Amino acid sequence: MLDMKDFQNFISQFNKKNDSMQMDKLILVAISSALGGALLGVLFAPDKGKNTRKKLAKNADKYLKEIKKNTEELSRQLKNSTESILTKTNNTVKNLKRDVKDYSELTFKELYDLAKV
Repeated sequence: MLDMKDFQNFISQFNKKNDSMQMDKLILVAISSALGGALLGVLFAPDKGKNTRKKLAKNADKYLKEIKKNTEELSRQLKNSTESILTKTNNTVKNLKRDVKDYSELTFKELYDLAKV
């Protein structure tokens, strides 16, 4: 049966899932901030615009490969987190279904007595 301790464990697991999502958001913000900082660095570079554009064109492939690599890594991490959350959620639903089935077998009086506790 589902008692108060089980319910608190369920809530605790739910809160842990939210922490995982917060970490994913933090990673995304960090990468976005790094890209924004790089863009601002280019805009306010001490070199002439013509020279800066030449340097960018020369290194564009290198930068794009690095961005692609970081994006793929972030995507992999998000996928793993999502799969973990989905697995935990499915397990929780299975447990809840089992507990609800247990409650469905009780009489009205038994349910009433449990509710008074």
